[in-house]
Amino acid sequence: MYVDFHSHILPGADHGSFNIKTSLAQLRYAKAAGVDTIVATPHFYIEEDSVESFLARREESFSFLCENNDSGIEIVKAAEVQLAIGISELPDLSKLCIGDTKYILLEFPPEPWPYWMFDFVTDIIEKRGLSPIIAHIDRYSERGREKLLSLPAKFQMNAESVIGFGKAKRENLSLARKGRIHVLGSDTHGRGESSYSAFSRAVKKIGAPMEQITAISRKILAEGE
Repeated sequence: MYVDFHSHILPGADHGSFNIKTSLAQLRYAKAAGVDTIVATPHFYIEEDSVESFLARREESFSFLCENNDSGIEIVKAAEVQLAIGISELPDLSKLCIGDTKYILLEFPPEPWPYWMFDFVTDIIEKRGLSPIIAHIDRYSERGREKLLSLPAKFQMNAESVIGFGKAKRENLSLARKGRIHVLGSDTHGRGESSYSAFSRAVKKIGAPMEQITAISRKILAEGE
């Protein structure tokens, strides 16, 4: 069984799933793909939301989904936090971590990145005592990935990024097989069937290294237990 470490499955929490029907369908597709744990990561944008209002919306959505969840899949509360000015100084930043852990899923905005954006990651580690996981590292350019991989962080890859052909797909698969990718995610945004079909295919394509990815995923989540 596997951990989906990046999903937008909470109904109405962001622009992922818009209703409970969609979320329950996503859970069915996830279960069919062999997933037993989903980290729910609705977007958090500091310029659009306060931590207080985000947490209230997430909690309402999470509770509603859990009340209707009969899939047996465990859902873990988290957030996909976009790096922006002020994020490393946010007083309640730790409340956006994954479950009760010190790990936080960080999203870089589209390239190019100003040099000080990397300082934010350093501050989050050194001044806030948190452990970053960089979201969907596959989304960025080759040069961008190289910069991100130099950070003292863990890295998440989207399953669909290793499905198909082409140079980028081969490079993503190589990163996963070499142990540079620590967690795998569907990044589902309401298109559950295709997302989890890709997840299932990615698991098979990655092969034996998927065992290590799964082990790391469970170790991260166990930190909060």
